Amino acid sequence: MADNDNGSQPSADLFARLSAIQTVVVAIVALFALAGLMLVGKGFYMKAKDEVAQYLLQRNEARHPPATEREPQPRRLEAIREAPGPLTTGSVR
Repeated sequence: MADNDNGSQPSADLFARLSAIQTVVVAIVALFALAGLMLVGKGFYMKAKDEVAQYLLQRNEARHPPATEREPQPRRLEAIREAPGPLTTGSVR
């Protein structure tokens, strides 16, 4: 059992055993994995944000009926056409 004493010593650090090129490759792979996890997280965030927005829109429609059921609202083009002309100061040539 005396031959098994080497197993009780702590092993060398992972990056100490790798060459410089291997360390760079491991770092690049780790960065790609981190970027992938960030993209997945962003996708989940956008999906959750969409669900919350849909819920809030439905809740708002339940509280306030659409404009077709209430008095009609003027359309934007009609409001622009009815707006007065531009205001000018001074003389116009």
